This record gives sequence, structure tokens and C-alpha cells, in this order.
Amino acid sequence: MTLSSSSTYIYTYVIFAVVYLASSVAFVVNAVRVSTALSRAHELTSNPEERHIEQSSPAVGEVISHSQRLVDYTQLATLLPLVYVVGSMFLGSLILGGTSHTGVNLGWITLTIVATIACVAFVVLGLRESSKLNHLEDLRDATGRAADALQRIGLRLGVSAALLLLVAVFMTLNLYSILSGIEGLLGVQFLI
Repeated sequence: MTLSSSSTYIYTYVIFAVVYLASSVAFVVNAVRVSTALSRAHELTSNPEERHIEQSSPAVGEVISHSQRLVDYTQLATLLPLVYVVGSMFLGSLILGGTSHTGVNLGWITLTIVATIACVAFVVLGLRESSKLNHLEDLRDATGRAADALQRIGLRLGVSAALLLLVAVFMTLNLYSILSGIEGLLGVQFLI
């Protein structure tokens, strides 16, 4: 495999896609677990005027902080393939603009490697945040604004996990189409 071989690009993308899918599965499983636990925080009353403002314990503040970061990492992992596609399109447009193919080839390989490293980084950061949320059972009796905040974050995390799962499904279909036709793709020997 050389830099000018189409197999380099195909296998590099396959590695990125497999790493992304593995990290997405880990993210979705943990995000759903945390989202479910956060959504179980309940209110004593449904009337906003009757809610009392409680002194939030440091535990609730920490849970909210870690949960917000987990939501952020999940959303970044969801956006990563979109950034990758847009970056690839930009690099392809450079070829049409007359830029040398060697620079673009190196740029595309670098983009793919950086995206793969970002997948691993996001999942490690997300798993670290979710591991700090293992004591959510202690918050079942949260009331008032604390319960509202926990439920909102749980809902956001659940929606983010669903979107990440949807992107992972599209990535799986794309990977399947590439792997099912890999012999034909390798036979073309296209060059950028």
C-alpha cells in the first residue's frame, strides 16, 4: 500500500469507520444507562409555583456537571462524521482548484487519522464522565429544581444518544456498502 494507491484510502476509511462504530456503541450504552438513571429523578409536585427551592447538595452539582460534559462528548462524537465528510469534500475541491495531489493525499490521510484519534478520545472522555456517575441511585429523592435539572439533562443525553445511534446506523450501512464491493473498489485503482 502506497500513498498513491486506492487501497490506502479504502483501508484507512474502513479503520476509521470500525473505530467510530465501536466507540459509538460504547457511548450509546453508557449514555442510555446514565440518561435512564437521571430521568428517574422525580418531583414532589408538578405545579411550578408550589416547588420549593432546595439547597442543592454538592453531589447534585457534581452529577449535573459530569452529565453536561457527557452530553457534550456525545454530541461531539455525533458531529465527528459530519466534520469528516465536509473535510473530505474540502480536500476534494482543492484537487479541482489545481492543488497538487500529493498534498491533498497527505491531508486526507491526516484527516482520517485525526478523526480516528478523536473517536478514541471522545469515548475515553465519555466513559470517564459516565464512570463518575455510578452513584446516581443516591439522587432518587432529589426534588424541586435539582430534579428538574436532572430530568432535563437525562432527556438531552437520551436524545443525543439516539442521534449518535442514528449516525452509527448510517456509518454501518456505508461501511457495509464499501466492504461488500471492496474487490471492485480495489480493482479500480483510482488516484486522487
